[in-house]
Amino acid sequence: MKDIIVLKDLEQIKAISQQYRLDIIEAFDSKAKTAKQIAEMLDEPHGRVNYHIKILEKVGIIELVQEVTKYGVVEKYYCPVAYKIIIDSSAVTLDDEMSDSISNVSVAFFEGISRDFYESVENYSGGITRKVAHYSDYFLTEAEAKELNEKITKLIDDYLEDKTEPREGAQRHSLAKMVFPMPDKE
Repeated sequence: MKDIIVLKDLEQIKAISQQYRLDIIEAFDSKAKTAKQIAEMLDEPHGRVNYHIKILEKVGIIELVQEVTKYGVVEKYYCPVAYKIIIDSSAVTLDDEMSDSISNVSVAFFEGISRDFYESVENYSGGITRKVAHYSDYFLTEAEAKELNEKITKLIDDYLEDKTEPREGAQRHSLAKMVFPMPDKE
């Protein structure tokens, strides 16, 4: 599995513009699984999960990695092609369809972040601390926003590169980073 896949194609971006498909990708946890295993994890119908896996496979976000025959039935194991998905909107023509697809992906990612946060709040109490910060009302050029995003991404990637597997004393965490323009205040 590669570390990163950079999406530049409209069909790839459309394919991940649904929260449901992002949930499927996330359910793999970097391990090959069958559509049936994913369906059981998500408590969803096998046919529905299989349909969406086929779409993700068709656009190159998920790949078939193994076929195992058990009792005459072929089990197909899939895995995401990369640990991280990045959209390179600078490499594509931003027509209305592409712009809408990128917006849908952003909303789907944010919904996943929100779900993780609410799950954390609902399921953990007591000594669990959350580190949450919100920075707003800074005025940046497009180039400055891009530079800030790249620096934060590099810092996070460098710090977390050897922390991708469970280990003693470590608890699973979620980290979100967003840099986005705000509309002008009236």
